[in-house]
Amino acid sequence: MGRLRADTLKAALPAARYYARVLPTMTPTQRAGWVDGGLCPFHPDAHKGNFRVNLDTGAYRCFSCDARGGDILDFHQQTRNLSLPETIADLAREFLSGGGWDDA
Repeated sequence: MGRLRADTLKAALPAARYYARVLPTMTPTQRAGWVDGGLCPFHPDAHKGNFRVNLDTGAYRCFSCDARGGDILDFHQQTRNLSLPETIADLAREFLSGGGWDDA
């Protein structure tokens, strides 16, 4: 199999589906339209919900610690401390190996 490109992976894996699966394992969230919000997974955030995720674009930001990124690749890379090639391989392995990503 050839090398998977980042743009191909992002097109195949919608941000809303990625975050619906990943965020609940990290932090409690609440949906408000096209945005999920809750406690920040990047720092101890026991009493405030300053973390927001745009479910359409994948962009995220914590208004407390200022963690931010533009898409699911940034989020996956930062939360797991991976390089970009490792991030693409990790997501592709889970997505393409039938790990539940195909579910609608």
